[in-house]
Amino acid sequence: MTARDTRPLFDRKTDSLAEKAYGVLEEMIVVGDLAPGTRWTETALSQKIRVGRTPTRAALLRLAFQKLVRIAPREGVFISQIDYQGQLKIIQARREIEHLIVSQAAQWANDSERAAFRKLADDFVAIKREDQLRAYMRLHFVLTSQLGEASRNGYAAEFYVMLQTLARRFIYFHRNRFPDFLKVRDFHIEQIAAVVEGDPQRAQIAAQARNDYAETFARNILMDLIVSSEVTVAPARQKPHR
Repeated sequence: MTARDTRPLFDRKTDSLAEKAYGVLEEMIVVGDLAPGTRWTETALSQKIRVGRTPTRAALLRLAFQKLVRIAPREGVFISQIDYQGQLKIIQARREIEHLIVSQAAQWANDSERAAFRKLADDFVAIKREDQLRAYMRLHFVLTSQLGEASRNGYAAEFYVMLQTLARRFIYFHRNRFPDFLKVRDFHIEQIAAVVEGDPQRAQIAAQARNDYAETFARNILMDLIVSSEVTVAPARQKPHR
């Protein structure tokens, strides 16, 4: 029997307690240890992750900005439900930002960053089984960070990170429905190869293929949930009468 992988998904090497609190809470939300819709107090979360209230509060404010929690004064902290219709908008936004991120990374990455990308590609290649989703998500986190850094565009990178976190949560909650997990891995390997070789156009094509696949995956899940009445589609807003 293979030992369960319990290593952190989002390992941020930092001495900041607020950053550590953020990383732990982010992972607990992504994998469902803090279930969607549940209500918590700041104190309870602080005790759960064994970090002081001040850094926990700072982490929660950041998570609220990323729409992973909702902070209601005098009521508590609510773990956000997965926004199924919004998932398509997340992919749409990520598609545009990733187009910029990967092309600039291909152009601006330095030699040490390209070497790190080569190592990361080898790590992706080492994933050979469908049950290695946690290993994939760990590498996906590193790839997001490295692409953002190499792009030399901190503004785009910040939003890219947020969108990727929301996408990882969606994937984790529906990991048993993923039709071809290793195919997605191959999209990333192709994307990394293009960045290493300094080919922006090829990197953009690989990113587009991956996002096309992700959009199909999200649409299929949404349709399944609509058919089973687990979610409903909100009607389009009508323009007000003048």
